[in-house]
Amino acid sequence: MSKAGVVTNVLTWMASIVLMLAIFLGVWEALLTLYRWLPEAVPQRQEIVAYLLGGVTDGVLEVTYLNFVERYHLLDVRQLFAQISYLFYGVLAASVLLLGLQRRFAQGRVLVRTGYLGLAAMLLPGVVMLLGGFVPLFIFLHTLLFPEGTWVFPDDSPLIQLFPLAYFFRFGMVYVGALVLIFAGLLVWGKLRKEAHHAYRHSQGNQK
Repeated sequence: MSKAGVVTNVLTWMASIVLMLAIFLGVWEALLTLYRWLPEAVPQRQEIVAYLLGGVTDGVLEVTYLNFVERYHLLDVRQLFAQISYLFYGVLAASVLLLGLQRRFAQGRVLVRTGYLGLAAMLLPGVVMLLGGFVPLFIFLHTLLFPEGTWVFPDDSPLIQLFPLAYFFRFGMVYVGALVLIFAGLLVWGKLRKEAHHAYRHSQGNQK
């Protein structure tokens, strides 16, 4: 492989990885934004969601139906959501830059690799859920993202009553379903673009 081919291959892989991350974060951002505008039957839940999507702040939610520990956990969640938003815009800018550096023929390859990478990245949590259900994955993510002892509440906690495990499971299924459709669509689109490019090159060769 020539030096130019190596550079193109490296850029293609970099673009595919960054685009995959942008899609993971972008779908998350889109679903949260859409949820904000859905009619919510429980006013307290609607108030909490609006607070969580309000950006970085050091102030806890001032409500009487949650205790301080519950409200402090919501502050952690709000700050996490804000950090994910900032990360998304940074990754999106990087993906646009890397895609702009691709030659036209390589863009189909980027789409195919992004589709494969995205579907492969979803295999591990999928296997965990198949083997142990949703709860182990839920606990692992909370252990990874939040300080120990700040996110475990009794079953009769108002926060648990407002946001039961089934609530997160439904959101997770919508999130995963959207990702599968997008990555599978990129895979098909990329293969079609590659086939069209090969057909074009073949026809140009025949004309010569």
